[in-house]
Amino acid sequence: MASLIERYDHFIFDCDGVIWRGLEAIPGAVKLLHKLGSLNKGVIYVTNNSSKTKQCLFDKISTTMGVSIKSNKSLYSSGTALADCLKRRMKPGEKVYLIGSRGVADVMDEYGISYIGLGPDLEPCTQPEFKDFVPDPSVKYVVGAFDPHFNYTKMSKAYIYIKECQAEYLVSNLDVLYPLSTDRYLPGTGSLINGLNHALGISPTVMGKPSSSLYDLICSEHTIEDNSRVLMIGDNLSTDIQFGINSGIDTCLVLSGITSREMLIEEGAPKPTYVIDSVADIS
Repeated sequence: MASLIERYDHFIFDCDGVIWRGLEAIPGAVKLLHKLGSLNKGVIYVTNNSSKTKQCLFDKISTTMGVSIKSNKSLYSSGTALADCLKRRMKPGEKVYLIGSRGVADVMDEYGISYIGLGPDLEPCTQPEFKDFVPDPSVKYVVGAFDPHFNYTKMSKAYIYIKECQAEYLVSNLDVLYPLSTDRYLPGTGSLINGLNHALGISPTVMGKPSSSLYDLICSEHTIEDNSRVLMIGDNLSTDIQFGINSGIDTCLVLSGITSREMLIEEGAPKPTYVIDSVADIS
């Protein structure tokens, strides 16, 4: 697999399940990243974890893993993709109704995005009380991301903003699960907001993987002249591999994360360009 290093100039890595799992680096990942750096290859990190700021990613990669990062422009999350999109679209005085954690709110703060909705919302949501809810007229966008405080009240307010107020509906990702540790997964953003999507009867605009809009953002900040020289490396068929396919670049599936070999032969499964056990096989 060493030929992959010669064949490509830019390597886009998913993080969870690819270069680390939980708090531990995937065996061989650090060695590979050092090698790519020594060869002056373009290395870009992309995670669908909306709660991770660029600083969080920088600290984990540079401090915990000991891998040098030339610029924080090589770090992307679905949260940064959301904030970048909102920054370009929002008019002065407009706000976001945010379904999300403190981490994604920090990303919004970095980009100067005004929002409401952060944290627990224990406002009663029974029929007699909620019929008098008055939407904030400045809310023009609803953002869906991972929110540990998500409940029926938040779902109902988001529904009203989108259905009655015609707010634009953007989400960080639709990941059903996210990896907590080596052998444990928990429900992800997609699992949380699926009820809202079903009630609305519409599909939100996805800003993280597998949307190619994230690749467009990457290309706007990096000198990528030839898509045939770019490789996406990930562990999730429906997000990482589909992201590469949607973006017109080659893909490499690693089996160190959420995907098994059996899933590769399921009907309709995205087909990666390469399949390897882990990033150690690229070394």
